[in-house]
Amino acid sequence: MGSQFQEPSTSPNVAIIGAGLTGLLAAHGLKKNGFSNITIYDRDSSPTCRPRDWTIVLHWAMPAFLDLLLPGRHQNKGQTLNGQGRGSEEFLAQALCNPNIEFSEYTESLVCYNGQTGDHLFSSLMKDSRRVSRQKLRNVLLQGLEAEGISVQWGKQLVEICQEHGTNHADESLSLRFSDGSVTTGIDYVLGADGPSSKVRELLFQGKGEDAKLASSGFVMSSCLATYPDTEVIEKLVEKHPVASLTMSLHSVMGYGVMYAPNPDDKSTWTAFWHKIWKSNLAALPVSRTGQEALDYLKSSTTGLPEPFQSAIDKTPAGSPCCIDELKYWNPRPFQHPSGRVTLAGDAAHPMLPYRGQGYQHAVTDVRNFVDAMTKICCGGEDSKHTMAEYDAELVKRGSEAVMQALKEAELSMNPETVGRMLMVRKGHGKSA
Repeated sequence: MGSQFQEPSTSPNVAIIGAGLTGLLAAHGLKKNGFSNITIYDRDSSPTCRPRDWTIVLHWAMPAFLDLLLPGRHQNKGQTLNGQGRGSEEFLAQALCNPNIEFSEYTESLVCYNGQTGDHLFSSLMKDSRRVSRQKLRNVLLQGLEAEGISVQWGKQLVEICQEHGTNHADESLSLRFSDGSVTTGIDYVLGADGPSSKVRELLFQGKGEDAKLASSGFVMSSCLATYPDTEVIEKLVEKHPVASLTMSLHSVMGYGVMYAPNPDDKSTWTAFWHKIWKSNLAALPVSRTGQEALDYLKSSTTGLPEPFQSAIDKTPAGSPCCIDELKYWNPRPFQHPSGRVTLAGDAAHPMLPYRGQGYQHAVTDVRNFVDAMTKICCGGEDSKHTMAEYDAELVKRGSEAVMQALKEAELSMNPETVGRMLMVRKGHGKSA
């Protein structure tokens, strides 16, 4: 990527729908490769209107992620991470959940314990991995784009994509209509990076709406953040692992770790996260899916864990952010816009369960492949429809494999007798689709 292609002589107008981690990274990669006419649209009114945060792990897609970043965000000399230079460490340090550790084979592993006995079950090495705050990483990506003069148009909820017909295929362009009544014309390519409930995906399957709908996995997941007055709670969690750890027991999987660690000398300033995955659906829950009612329900229904994990649940202070979500997925299937210039990436293309941290690795891979496809078209003179069709076909095949692998992992994780058959146990967190 980057220097291997010449810059496009005429930069097409690329519209990115969605200002999440996938859409923002796509803007970085396009700008880095000489594309100047990039506009990002997001339905939210501002980047802060949804304050909820969670962790993302960068592991096997780390080299591609760093390669897509704009110069100046990570390219400095010195100590290396994946050969990218000291600046890559500095870039990621701004988003790390726990920057107060020395990275090693141990700290770059995910450790799993038996949820009944506390015995060590297995460890999965994720070499050169970094666990980051989604919100912090998003902010850093936004700042990098703003420094290059690329901003997000907030409050733009997509309603329709229309094809404008010219005198020949090269003259054809697209227009975007938004819920506020505004219309943007003269768009050459649209990348849908608008998350699991993607409007772009829905429009690609117009007339076949059922084909674009999310499916219920039969699992739900809780997410809670806690800052403990009793610092011993987080100290004991960090002793189990300084980044994150799991417990697996009959019918549930739990995850625990450090969300924020602003002051290395004062753990009362640290925030932990804990998650729970179990078989259910939102309709079956007897309580609200958010707030104190959800937290009380989780505390009362999560018992018998070994220490220090049970204390992490029991001592979560009242009022701590907590929510319960139904885990849904979409098994990718072939699609094609009549123009051949509308496609998908990230959770819009392959929303999957969070097992083995594969979702964002595949999102990064999508972005890398999309930028490469655009460069081939605009710099290498390759046929647009053919090149984009190749991108779509690879995306669907790889995404489908990853989505179904994650669903199978969830099923296997619910029974101690089948845990040993999980890819996480047999092959770790590496690329498998």
